[in-house]
Amino acid sequence: MRNSTEELHDGPRRRVGALAALDGRLPGTHDLLLMQCPGSLRPLAGGELPEWARPVLRAHPWVTVGRAHPVVGTPLDLPRPQRCTRDPEAAPEHWIPVTVRGPRPGQRLDALAPWAAVARTLRPERLPGLRERLAPGRLTGIPALAVLPEVGRLVADHRLVWGPIGAVGYELGTGVPVTGPLSPLRLVLRAPQPISRRDALQLRRALSKLPVPVQAELETRYGAVQLAEYAAGAGVRGLTLLTPDGPREVHDPWFPRGPSV
Repeated sequence: MRNSTEELHDGPRRRVGALAALDGRLPGTHDLLLMQCPGSLRPLAGGELPEWARPVLRAHPWVTVGRAHPVVGTPLDLPRPQRCTRDPEAAPEHWIPVTVRGPRPGQRLDALAPWAAVARTLRPERLPGLRERLAPGRLTGIPALAVLPEVGRLVADHRLVWGPIGAVGYELGTGVPVTGPLSPLRLVLRAPQPISRRDALQLRRALSKLPVPVQAELETRYGAVQLAEYAAGAGVRGLTLLTPDGPREVHDPWFPRGPSV
């Protein structure tokens, strides 16, 4: 018998445990993770989870992967990791940097999540296919959700794999209504190979005509650069490339050369 979570997300949760932690790739930036035991999260600032985070994670145990390197082994500055009660053999070897979305606008918690406790991973490019599962009123009343089909057509003209991130991505993946009428639409555009500034400018202009602010980033093999910044051309200081090691000033995000900011 399938539970409600499985019905919503097309299939059973991933098996967790010491062996399951080693299968497949580790999650990437902006991926949504469904936690098997959210109590195993460890705040980056140290200490225990704040009071607001506990009921949030009980109701919606989803977190978003941040742009930082995983921590291998048990972080020395963290308490001994709490074992998943549903899988006492879990022995996480990778801790994933994640963010917990709070109940108030702008409320966030940066933490580390044990990979062995991740039950499901949703990449941004899968999220547009979940749009029809939201209530019809959300799809028509929230501009950032309403324009997703048009975004898909515009991006398809440039043969880029894409997906929504931020509030829109979180709502599509989890079903939690966090997107508001004034929410911008944030996008990640997968660009492992270089694209021309002309194509970037054309796409930027097309997206700017939509009835909602669009903030798109080009994800290269080394990090992400804002589509608007790349389309405008590198200035004297170059472009800001967001990497797991922090921002860098580069002139070519596909062949980065430059110092950290």
